[in-house]
Amino acid sequence: MLAESSTAPEALARLLEDRPVTAARWGLERIERLVAALGHPERSFEALHIAGTNGKGSTAAYTASVLQAAGRRTGLYTSPHLVDVRERFQVDGTWVDDETLETASRRVLGCSDAREATYFEVTTAVAFECFATLGVETAVIETGLGGRLDATAVVRPIATAITTISLDHTELLGGSLASVAREKAGIVKPGVPLSLGRIGAPALEVILERADELGAPVARLGIDALVERPRIDPVASSFDFISERWPDGLSLTTGLAGAHQVDNAALAVMMLSRALPDVSETALRSGIADARAPGRFERWTDGETTWVLDIAHNEEGLAALRAGLRATATPRPWVVVTAILSDKPWRDMVEALRVDTDAIILSQAVSSPASRRWDLLEVARTLSGPAEGLRTMPHLEEALATARELAGDGTVVVTGSAHTVGDARSMLGLA
Repeated sequence: MLAESSTAPEALARLLEDRPVTAARWGLERIERLVAALGHPERSFEALHIAGTNGKGSTAAYTASVLQAAGRRTGLYTSPHLVDVRERFQVDGTWVDDETLETASRRVLGCSDAREATYFEVTTAVAFECFATLGVETAVIETGLGGRLDATAVVRPIATAITTISLDHTELLGGSLASVAREKAGIVKPGVPLSLGRIGAPALEVILERADELGAPVARLGIDALVERPRIDPVASSFDFISERWPDGLSLTTGLAGAHQVDNAALAVMMLSRALPDVSETALRSGIADARAPGRFERWTDGETTWVLDIAHNEEGLAALRAGLRATATPRPWVVVTAILSDKPWRDMVEALRVDTDAIILSQAVSSPASRRWDLLEVARTLSGPAEGLRTMPHLEEALATARELAGDGTVVVTGSAHTVGDARSMLGLA
């Protein structure tokens, strides 16, 4: 993966220098001062705000794709990026042009408050400034971490959505589902429609209580809208979306593969149909079909070998990945190349992968922060059970080549983090 500064316009590169990607300092004070100094660019567009442990990036991609199909000038702000920081800033499906990004970055750089801002706060301010400059009508905003104190929480949304709740980033969000839900529910705003994915107790109770306190009307996937007759294919899936508006079903085909992507697409449709009921069925169908999100069960064939790249970085994400491999009849053997950050439950994640796969290569993502790289010697030493089918290769490029040889006419699965997938996409010539 290329370094941040090598792919960013000059001013943005300077803004991001000395700001570790992983740096997080709770509080909205810095971002609030920054957007105020910029003249509140975040108030120049309608916002749809999406949080959740897994699936929020894909849900955001579906939502933005539908809005674009509906003829709205659409912004999309997501994180993390896989290879190039410019992936985070999109308008109408393409990266913001370098000139606009450079100008926006210089404006942010000119604010005294930018000096103390974190990496994510800086990129968030730059995104808002770009969207305001380019005349974005509606922006889809993905939270970075949590929701309550996330830098994106300064937007005034017309709709919000929470995809899933599971344990992740527990050092910041807390060690229980209830505490994680409490942070994610921070995006709920008074009177603003909230759409929920499949969220179980006790997280659901926390979110519903918060929505009730703020008078935010709630709709739940599986209760107020249904997914029926899902048909999971290797590169796309189809389903019928059932709701009060479409009691006989709205037939949709996704642009992303996997059963979990059906739910993500359905959540996007539910949120949009509540917030912007004028969005047509034609726009919904074409937008859901055209949505793309690199690194989310990204599948292609190279000669005799099938490749699947997925940024799953927690146990829930890996469960969805394994289910996707089974549902799409992905060719065997499955050879996994994985590099997981040290602050993740890597032991449980690797053990989970060993249940379904034929071989695993433990490697290192060169773009991952040095402070968060797992110790491969410790990993190999502490994993339980026989070492059969498990090997260690620190150099990711070598690991990918070996996995291709081992897989033959089967499948190489690359997963574990966005860093891992981003590095692999660069090495495989996809970036």
